Amino acid sequence: MKPSLLDQKRRILVIDDNEAIHGDFRKIFTAGRPPADLAGEEAALFGDVKPDPGLQVEFEVDSALQGCEGFEKVQSATAAGNPYHLAFVDMRMPPGWDGVQTIQKLWEADPRLQVVICSAYSAYSWEQIAGKLGATDRLLILKKPFDKLEVFQLATALTAKWLATSQAQLKMSELEHLVEKRTSELKEAAFVDRLTGLPNRALLNDRLSQLFQNSLRDNSRKFAVLFLDFDRFKVVNDSLGHEIGDLLLIAIATRLQQETRRTDMIASLATTARLGGDEFIVVLDQLRDYHDAVRVTERLLAALAVPYTIKGHVIHSTASIGVTTNAVHYTSPDEMIRDADTAMYRAKAAGKACYMVFDRQMHQDAVARLTLENDLRQAIKDQEFILHYQPIINLATGATVGFEALVRWRHPQRGLVSPVEFIPLAEEIGVIVPLGYWVLSEACRQLAEWRSRSPEFQDINMSVNLSRKQLAAPDLVNSIQRVIDESGIYPALKLEITESAIMNDPEASVRVMDQIRAMGIELHMDDFGTGYSSLSCLHRFPIGGLKIDRSFVSHMGDRQDYALVLEAIISLAQKLKLRIVAEGVETADQMAMLRSMGCDLAQGYFFAKPLEPARAEAFVTSKSQRSLPPVCQTAA
Repeated sequence: MKPSLLDQKRRILVIDDNEAIHGDFRKIFTAGRPPADLAGEEAALFGDVKPDPGLQVEFEVDSALQGCEGFEKVQSATAAGNPYHLAFVDMRMPPGWDGVQTIQKLWEADPRLQVVICSAYSAYSWEQIAGKLGATDRLLILKKPFDKLEVFQLATALTAKWLATSQAQLKMSELEHLVEKRTSELKEAAFVDRLTGLPNRALLNDRLSQLFQNSLRDNSRKFAVLFLDFDRFKVVNDSLGHEIGDLLLIAIATRLQQETRRTDMIASLATTARLGGDEFIVVLDQLRDYHDAVRVTERLLAALAVPYTIKGHVIHSTASIGVTTNAVHYTSPDEMIRDADTAMYRAKAAGKACYMVFDRQMHQDAVARLTLENDLRQAIKDQEFILHYQPIINLATGATVGFEALVRWRHPQRGLVSPVEFIPLAEEIGVIVPLGYWVLSEACRQLAEWRSRSPEFQDINMSVNLSRKQLAAPDLVNSIQRVIDESGIYPALKLEITESAIMNDPEASVRVMDQIRAMGIELHMDDFGTGYSSLSCLHRFPIGGLKIDRSFVSHMGDRQDYALVLEAIISLAQKLKLRIVAEGVETADQMAMLRSMGCDLAQGYFFAKPLEPARAEAFVTSKSQRSLPPVCQTAA
């Protein structure tokens, strides 16, 4: 049981200029009960009653001979958190403060101090004392000579009063704290959805209002609202019951919290004012770009499509999501939620389990991107890709020495899609590795097929590009080995890697490239001059050739600086014994300049565009039956 304040030792301060008086007070309070010589008087007054040990009072007495000394002690005790409960103050203490002045100073130091004035006579009347000190229940008067029992009873009663008042104040403070805590809980309940623990619509409106105010101060701030409604949620309630439905809502809320960034604020509309009971809001703040809202939406759609297991039931519950951003220049949170809600219903009308963007332009961009992404994924499954082959020409002889395999997407509706459009997307969505493996396999298969039919292809090489993600794939080397084993074209395979792909992780790239070179496969650095362009780093990488980017070739005729840089690259490559391939050759003059600089090989529209397999085969066989192209003879 927690001890009561009334059980504390009671602290008394005696302020009197007579030292003998201090001794008398100590004798009275030493035993902690009425003085022994008063026992007979107590028995006569109250009967023969033995004191209850549980009611024994313990006093602690301190002394001061002058008012200023008493004031300093009260001040120090209060500051230390160990205040006096009662002070006995003499009325006359020459040459210092009198009793009234002393009490005034004591109450400045501790307004809660109980005071007893001790006086045989006084220059003050009670009316004057009350006028100076105020009418208060903290002040009593004890006439000298005083009775010991009276002193003891006064001290017992007044200190008990002080302690009881303190205990009441403590309980009041605890009660106020409890009320404050409960009020806080009620306020939280008013802003938090009871079922999911997420913010409710009231808090959502408050947060959105803050965002609107912040965006007024910072017009570059971007934020978005995602309105989520779960498809066929009513079927869950109707078939499995509302308990399972509630557990599903809790699971959905948890998944939303896990899938959104820490800066995302999620708010559930699962309140009495909600529509359908399965509507959620996600507010995305501080977007780098408005399209980031679409990226988060796509991530949420994928996460929410994963089945839930609730009490043994496997539940599929997809979401339809409407998206809008402050790019629309809204004036209130209600307008923003309204338009996100409208976009959500459009998503439902479009077939559910998808999203719609309210802003027209963003909607068109997002839909086009999503369509292309979905089509690309499907194209991987349906093998909608084909390869075209661009000849690589020996500038000294005019002979075809190889082909570069270039992938094309034969879209069922759009026709041929340029790799410039779909290769970056393939890398972004993670399908470039299987696509790259298909390109490598198909190119090697095609070369093997040509070789089986025509002797002109026995010395032809096949160049295939490796992407950055392919270079980082853990099974790249095994995949290459498997392809060359299956096709049997070893060692005719050449692999091209861009500078940026190598420099993404140079140490890891070198390890992989060393393994590839150990297989007898030559590596070329593609698009040289457009990436890091560090000539000093060429010796670090196990490469056998450089492919000079078309930008140098196209400008070398009208820009002397380009021609000089190109000549320097070719000279350095020759000294490093690296094969040189120039890309983008489109004119006879360009071919002639490259040959005069000592460039080994070239490719470009001047020789041939990327060709379908049959035309590529015809290109080689027809060239083998003719003499060198006239332009080569002229350049010679």
